[in-house]
Amino acid sequence: MKYFSLELTVLSPVAIRADHAPAGVASTPYITGTTLAGSLAAAYRSYYDERGSDFERLFLSGQVQFPNLYPATIKDKSVRESVPELARTSKLTLSSVYPLPRTAMSCKRFSGFSLTADDNERHGVHDTLFDWSIFQQGGQSFQALKALQEHKNCKKCEKATHQFSGFYRHVSSPRGRFTVQTGAGTRLQTHTGIDRATGTVREGILYSREVFEENSRFQGVVKLPDDDELARSFTNFIGQMKGLGLIRVGTGRTRGMGKVELAIERLEEKQFGYGLFTERLENFNRTMQKALEDAKVQTDSAPFYFALTLHAPTILRDSLLRYRGSINEEALAELLGNSTFAQENFECIYQTASVQRITGWNDLWGTPRLQEIAIESGSVFLFAFKIKDEKGKKGLYEALFRLERDGIGERTAEGFGRVCISDPFHREEGLR
Repeated sequence: MKYFSLELTVLSPVAIRADHAPAGVASTPYITGTTLAGSLAAAYRSYYDERGSDFERLFLSGQVQFPNLYPATIKDKSVRESVPELARTSKLTLSSVYPLPRTAMSCKRFSGFSLTADDNERHGVHDTLFDWSIFQQGGQSFQALKALQEHKNCKKCEKATHQFSGFYRHVSSPRGRFTVQTGAGTRLQTHTGIDRATGTVREGILYSREVFEENSRFQGVVKLPDDDELARSFTNFIGQMKGLGLIRVGTGRTRGMGKVELAIERLEEKQFGYGLFTERLENFNRTMQKALEDAKVQTDSAPFYFALTLHAPTILRDSLLRYRGSINEEALAELLGNSTFAQENFECIYQTASVQRITGWNDLWGTPRLQEIAIESGSVFLFAFKIKDEKGKKGLYEALFRLERDGIGERTAEGFGRVCISDPFHREEGLR
């Protein structure tokens, strides 16, 4: 599989209405893969009128997995202004943008990723997945509760902590590596209603929409199959769109809104390879085992621990086509293949998840979409796998690798179902 980083820059205000938003004012916090795919398809049909076969492969076959584009602008102004200077003096690398897991906690008064040990403006972010695992496997006893109580209050100011949501990315340079919160600037834009009979402003209709401001940036990773011709067609298309102003996203496009520009960059397959994937799984399991040992939590066996962290909303159904609101042992066994893994091989230690409604408009067909239920991005599911032998362990590694590479659930070509197995965020305390 080939991977490309796609970065979107807003040139004119972008309005993407959130599903079921009160009064229709609020917008989504990111640009969905469905919106991206529809906008690119519309631009492709305008520019390549007679290339039907390429259009089908790019937008109808499901071979190209379009991502959700998450806000990539660093929220903290001082950090945002220092990054260009850092880039001029040393080699700077920015990771992709990811949603924060629901297990992330930060100080209520001074929330955010601490950049240095003595950062007084941001008191850091702590992930509670290991703490919850200790509590659950320790029999929910008072002794096991200590792990959670230690992070009930901020270690710097002793004030309460709360769930920390949003998006983040890593910044790496020869001087070190740190994590920053990202976002996109928004404002309210007021419009007048138009009378359909007269084509003039209709009295009594005045409404506002939340829009992304100009120069806001968004980023995501496009996945393509190992097909050089398809990859070349896609990258050439994105390159040829630059400066033409044909790509527009969101609503109000006939009023000058939604104008954006895209840039694409090839990513090394090595960072998505099987070798680094297995290393990540081993590190996560080793850290979990040590955390349980330090907390003096005894388990009946020595299982292998791994976590599923959703990086995008995920639409899952059971055998009766009912929407799932979580991923339990049965659902995981189905995703991995019931012929190889039985649900008795797994135990769900802990989960934190919520659901959201998914609606929208299909630009490809010009029809509204059915309302669906999805598990929200950021949801986390911790599992223990009962190891029988090394062959079974290797089979689990390969199945989990396919799960992360291909995505889970429905509409994965539109950005849904992206999952990270044993996300390093849960264990890399030094970065936060």
